[in-house]
Amino acid sequence: MFKSRGRNFWLVLSLAVFVTFFSVWSPHFADLENMLGILDQSSINIVVAVGMTLVVASAGIDLSVGAGVAMVGVLMAALLKEGLAPSAAIGAGLLAGGLIGVLNAFLIVKVRVTPFMATLTMMNLVAGATLILTQGIPIYGFSPEFAWIGRGKPGGVPVSVWIAGGVFLAGFCIVRFTRLGLYALALGSNEEALRRVGVPTGLYKGALYALSGVGAAAASVVLTAKLNSAEPLAGAMVEMNAIATVILGGTGIRGGRANMVGTLLAGLILGVLRNGLVLVGVSSYYQQFATGIIILVAIVVSEVRRRGE
Repeated sequence: MFKSRGRNFWLVLSLAVFVTFFSVWSPHFADLENMLGILDQSSINIVVAVGMTLVVASAGIDLSVGAGVAMVGVLMAALLKEGLAPSAAIGAGLLAGGLIGVLNAFLIVKVRVTPFMATLTMMNLVAGATLILTQGIPIYGFSPEFAWIGRGKPGGVPVSVWIAGGVFLAGFCIVRFTRLGLYALALGSNEEALRRVGVPTGLYKGALYALSGVGAAAASVVLTAKLNSAEPLAGAMVEMNAIATVILGGTGIRGGRANMVGTLLAGLILGVLRNGLVLVGVSSYYQQFATGIIILVAIVVSEVRRRGE
């Protein structure tokens, strides 16, 4: 716990440094509207990263979340076009996301495929199925009730930010107060020991991957409503951004350690960095490079600390 607090201190400090730097260089950065925009832009990544944190803490990985975002968006769009109520379409989308996670767990637990290969396979299957079903053509034009999720601002704060906050709180509570969170860390530390004391490890792995899939589906709801369109390629790079956020946030890439607060802070740091670089006129090529440098430093620091333990 104390190590997580130390990591979070440095993340908060880094966030403050970036905010101060970009506020000085760009007169528009510190505007309330821009700050809300950063939160809005960061929300999708944070929602996916919360579920990814649980999976990575168990020594797993989920490369299928990006494809899941695209598939769920297309599924919800098709149901909405058929006249289904937004609540029912969203429920179906969340269920589909959870199902993708369960299929990942089936490959990992029953077929004994490594998490990397299992989720890579599922990523290609889901992405391919989405393109086949849509022929690569976006589906757009939804009801105002559904579009409100992407554009509404209750209390002056975007709906996406409220959703991201709720998902974060749920993830935090799972890690800190539930048996699932405890077993996720145990799976990452010593799965065999957990199995020997009679814990059904396969069941808990299934729950973790299902939650990751539901997280991707929740992000898809926000993204689809925000764009007012379901894009077959909407999930591009979603999984990489989420994994980068989890690593930067301090969750152990080899499992056994989860830092949900760190995931939230890392998501905000990446959001501030990308927004700030745009405002100061930095090319998108350099933006990706700068993000990569920050993640590389986080990985190196994490490995050095792990070897020193």
